[in-house]
Amino acid sequence: MDKFKETILLIENDNFTLKQLVSILILLLSKLKINTLSGMARSEGKTRRGILISNKYKKIDIGDQQMAIKGICEDSLPF
Repeated sequence: MDKFKETILLIENDNFTLKQLVSILILLLSKLKINTLSGMARSEGKTRRGILISNKYKKIDIGDQQMAIKGICEDSLPF
């Protein structure tokens, strides 16, 4: 089994503690270009709506906040 699939299954099956999951999240955030829609718009010199309707950013909800991830198209992930 490749390492990606193994890691996903370990996370899905609750094999990590909350502290370990937070550590993984912090590491991932340092590797991703992720920001709020407004923050991404400011950094890209675009409008919030421009980021929202663009297919060049994957949009996800984290809590009550909608976030944009630069570098991944809206339809390129299976979830």
